[in-house]
Amino acid sequence: MRIGFILVLLLLVAGCVGKPASPNQNMEPPAVQLTIADEQIKTYRGTYSWSYFDVSSGQTTNVMADHAPPYEIVAIDQSANVNLAAPISLHFTKEPTEVEINLWRNQAIVETYSSLEEIEEKGAYIIEIVATWKEGTATYVTALDIK
Repeated sequence: MRIGFILVLLLLVAGCVGKPASPNQNMEPPAVQLTIADEQIKTYRGTYSWSYFDVSSGQTTNVMADHAPPYEIVAIDQSANVNLAAPISLHFTKEPTEVEINLWRNQAIVETYSSLEEIEEKGAYIIEIVATWKEGTATYVTALDIK
């Protein structure tokens, strides 16, 4: 009876222990997908700072990845023609707690918004999406010619 009790206890404990998290899980900021009027718009990840728990070392790892400024990541002449009155979907593989949209022209930010739908400017701009999670912050860049 004692052996049976011990076996049941071991099975219960073994069943409660889940698969350990992969040490590669969440090492980088989530991916983003930008769709405007059913057209998927290519984005490029820029600078980010990110923290994650590395199971193999048992420690939190901090990553700082510096990148060129938005106007050097994508050229304004690569702008996708868009109408921001059309349906817009900005989807992250993990939703951020905060998003900021910066419009760049001539190597400077000309305006900042909290969503793409708020943009009033027309013309070609480099768009920098700044997303924040509890793990850190990441930027994503694209070029849009807003009609």
